[in-house]
Amino acid sequence: MPTWEGIEDASTMLPRIWLSRLKETDVWKPLRKIDCKALNESRSEDVLIEGGRATAHPTDGTITWNFVNRPPMKLMPATWFMQTPNPKSKNKEFTLEPLPENDSLQIELLYQNAVRASSSLGEGLDSVLQEEVMLESDPTHKVCVVRNGGLIAMRKKPKKSVLFGLGEIQITLQRGYGQYTIEGEDDENALGDTSHVMFVIHGIGEAMWCKEEVSTMSMRDELDQLRMTVNKRKVMAWRDECKKCERQKQPLPPLPNRVEFIPIIWFDKVRSPTHSLMSSLTSVTLRTVPALRSIANDVIFDVLMYLTPEFCEAILQCVTSEITELYNKFQTVHPSFKERGGKVSLVGHSLGSVIAWDVLSIYKDIAEKSAPKGSADDPIRIDAPASPPRVPSLETLDNDHDRNALPGFKGADDGKHGTWGPTLPKKMTETIPFEPDLTIFLGSPIGLFLTLRGAHSVFDEMRAIAEAERASLIPCDDEEADMVSWSPGGQSAPPPVFDLSPIICSPFSLPTKACFNVFHPSDPVAYRIEPLLLPEGVSNNDIPPPMFLSPDGKTLRLHVKARQVGDQIFRQFGSISNLFESTAQNAAAAAAHADAEAARKMANLETENKNGSAQSSPLRPNFEKCIRDREVSFRLGGRTSRVDFQIQPGVIDNEYLSAVTAHSGYFSNDDIIDFIIFETRAGAEDNAE
Repeated sequence: MPTWEGIEDASTMLPRIWLSRLKETDVWKPLRKIDCKALNESRSEDVLIEGGRATAHPTDGTITWNFVNRPPMKLMPATWFMQTPNPKSKNKEFTLEPLPENDSLQIELLYQNAVRASSSLGEGLDSVLQEEVMLESDPTHKVCVVRNGGLIAMRKKPKKSVLFGLGEIQITLQRGYGQYTIEGEDDENALGDTSHVMFVIHGIGEAMWCKEEVSTMSMRDELDQLRMTVNKRKVMAWRDECKKCERQKQPLPPLPNRVEFIPIIWFDKVRSPTHSLMSSLTSVTLRTVPALRSIANDVIFDVLMYLTPEFCEAILQCVTSEITELYNKFQTVHPSFKERGGKVSLVGHSLGSVIAWDVLSIYKDIAEKSAPKGSADDPIRIDAPASPPRVPSLETLDNDHDRNALPGFKGADDGKHGTWGPTLPKKMTETIPFEPDLTIFLGSPIGLFLTLRGAHSVFDEMRAIAEAERASLIPCDDEEADMVSWSPGGQSAPPPVFDLSPIICSPFSLPTKACFNVFHPSDPVAYRIEPLLLPEGVSNNDIPPPMFLSPDGKTLRLHVKARQVGDQIFRQFGSISNLFESTAQNAAAAAAHADAEAARKMANLETENKNGSAQSSPLRPNFEKCIRDREVSFRLGGRTSRVDFQIQPGVIDNEYLSAVTAHSGYFSNDDIIDFIIFETRAGAEDNAE
């Protein structure tokens, strides 16, 4: 019996393989196997593919993306393919070019005739060798059965032969696509339902990274790679757990949940080529050193735009609308997401973290204004004087009159004026439709932006207000005596115990259940947030160091633990040596302090005699050494109590060499990937509580 060439699938019912490509010059690539099966069963109806991230339209022959702004791809089914030589391949490999369904149907009929003719009960191939199929897609070529010794193949060749077919090019046809694998398909199919979605806001330079000539991965590509890595590790850990349960004869664990990463792209909305700003920028840009000027226009210019109130508002409105639209579309694709207790988180990288902070600031500002001010059902009602005016979260610049009318605005010359939210031309009324379960800042310059906004004094004022409100709840001596004398049973009850220790951390928080400011120690763009939540008088030496990032908050590598022990020993010995060094200085410092105090009292006395009243300014609280040996807890962190987390350094880690790639390597960092897997696992919040 002769042998067939190019028959990859010899089954009787040949399934259709669905393929896609973006450009005419691109190679057709098959879809995932599970998507091909769904399309074959759809009967020309639209089908969700790629785990719901795209929709296939078999009637139109297109694929559209649900959560990213990508151009539609072409879609077509095929059963027969042409083995076209690949000029770029050194191993003489070929690419498969699908044939249209009409041509494939005629070729399949010819192939079946040849199979029957070459069978034991057939009439022989001689009758079939004379048959031909004219291609509708290429009228200049035809397909026929060719026998070469013991091999039989379906060949495509010119319709009219020249010189008895000498030198003509014949292309072998292939039945079926053959075995293939799509990276990440098996891992994603092994997971359970999607129970967590993370909206990721990109930072500076995305306009450059999205260019085809740039080798750096764009945010979309990075999240695609991150998704596959997270799925792979989830499946590997689940399979290891299954083997462990089988050995211990215990029930198998449930399937791990699926996490979806959706990029929030804003640069193309505010950087439209038709915008007058971009045309003006292009006209004023010098033509010399174009590579360097491209960095300035495509990367640095993003920061300058965000520092402008008008463009800051445009970016925030764009991001808010994009998140709202994609959140609603995600629930349309996954209609049971909320019913299954699905959670939503917010991630910002670089400048995107500042945008995420400001988006939550707007959410907080709108929520606090719409929240009820109190009711009779409140467990605690405080009848106290009005709190000192507090600086608002959002500053508007409509006009000087409106700006001076803002609560907490004390004039341009007052150094205490500040804000922790963005400065906008007008108030925003639109906000995101959810409170994030997690808020993660990666390589964030938020600390720098808050410093420029003067937020430190605002946070310190909130701390002082909280301390004043707590002090108003502590009864005076007479009230405490009445409480003791009128205790039930006529017996003296022990006096109540009140916490008199000063409030160190600002009670400021954002509307999120957990907040993480994650950074690489060598990232030149990253800044801390926690020092701004401490009193302004705290010494830099007393500020607690950032926590090391680990999935459970406890697992640290051996060399990191050794470094921690070494730093602790160094601080202890340093404090002992400082004790002996400072002993001789204490007497002089005390004398100088006494002289200064006497001079201050004399000055106050002279002022009192001159003006008739003493107008001494209040002393600034001294918070020096107030944090040492105290465990700090920041309300901003939510259920974590800390905010700043640094990535664990390597065994051999040069700060300057690491700084080159530190800011762009967060989404591929193993610590961050493990951290995301741990925090987004099913029941993570319940376990944390």
